[in-house]
Amino acid sequence: MAAVAAEIVGVGVMKMLAQQGAWTALLFMYAMIGLSFFLLATAMEHIPMAVTYATWETLGLMAVAFIGWRFFGESLGPLKLLGMAVLVAGVVLVNSGGHAQPE
Repeated sequence: MAAVAAEIVGVGVMKMLAQQGAWTALLFMYAMIGLSFFLLATAMEHIPMAVTYATWETLGLMAVAFIGWRFFGESLGPLKLLGMAVLVAGVVLVNSGGHAQPE
């Protein structure tokens, strides 16, 4: 969850950079994205890679889509919502089959 949170902050800063362009915000964005990948890699030590990545990406996408809609006036139409629902279904399927096989 910390990796998702860091990704969301980094992408939010990225969106603000597109509107303002401050170099300190750019450094902060890179730090947050780097932290997100570090935390994602740490999670992969204990959780299968497919499960970790699918969950991280889907939760991040859903949060960023909501933030874009709520704070930046971006559209969140039926097709986007359907796409996110399909992603959630995919994460559920990946999680259900994502347990490590005994050697």
